Amino acid sequence: MSEQRMGELDLSPATAPAITPEAMRSFVDGVSDPNPVHTDPEFAAKAGLPDVVVQASHTTALALDALIARFGADAILNLDIRLRGPVFPGDEVTVSPVSYGELDRGVELRNQRGDVVASGIVVMRGDPDE
Repeated sequence: MSEQRMGELDLSPATAPAITPEAMRSFVDGVSDPNPVHTDPEFAAKAGLPDVVVQASHTTALALDALIARFGADAILNLDIRLRGPVFPGDEVTVSPVSYGELDRGVELRNQRGDVVASGIVVMRGDPDE
């Protein structure tokens, strides 16, 4: 196994623009998810949230966008994301590489306050056991 297949990704931290309510609505409409926690501030408040929540798939797309921009779409075989905290409108999410040991590498997503909002394992073409 070569060092390029193991450890940390060769990825510079990338910060996505602040997530606007318009971008959220567009994403919600695009994936046909009518869950009001993503669109209705009153519903979100009743659920104990300070605002509507960005969809998990939208958060995942931020990580995927950074990976595709760096490596190209054909290089990414799998991205397994685990949500760690909510993302809200106005949040700026930074995607950074993280090493999970000798064989697993991935990404970590943090909001502008430094909170980890998601993390994941990345499998790329040429990785061991691809």
